Amino acid sequence: MKAFLPLREEAEKRGKLIKAASDRHAGPDEACKLIGNFSQAEIKMIKYVESHSAKCGIPPQIADQLKKGHKNTETMQQKVCGVAQQMQKQGPAGPSLSDVLGSATTLPEATAVKKGGTFDTLNGNALAR
Repeated sequence: MKAFLPLREEAEKRGKLIKAASDRHAGPDEACKLIGNFSQAEIKMIKYVESHSAKCGIPPQIADQLKKGHKNTETMQQKVCGVAQQMQKQGPAGPSLSDVLGSATTLPEATAVKKGGTFDTLNGNALAR
């Protein structure tokens, strides 16, 4: 059983790395790698439990629980890594609309507008003529 504790601690450590990445909104590439590392730690735990269950008196339900959890991890890994691959295929973002149209990306400076009266038209004040 002493050999199982380091395996469990490693899986917990890798799980905490995934949680930290999630909290800081890490990209799908990083999340894919972290989930893959966690998956490997789970596999090591499952193999240990399967090979030492009789000798260590580990109930078969434990192996079943670990396998069920690992299936969830694999599903999550496929989804996250699929998103990461889609983002890589898209490549860098294309030119913006402003670049395509050749317009400035900043707003023009505001100029003072001459205030007119109620009777102003395009040609000036109609009453002033």
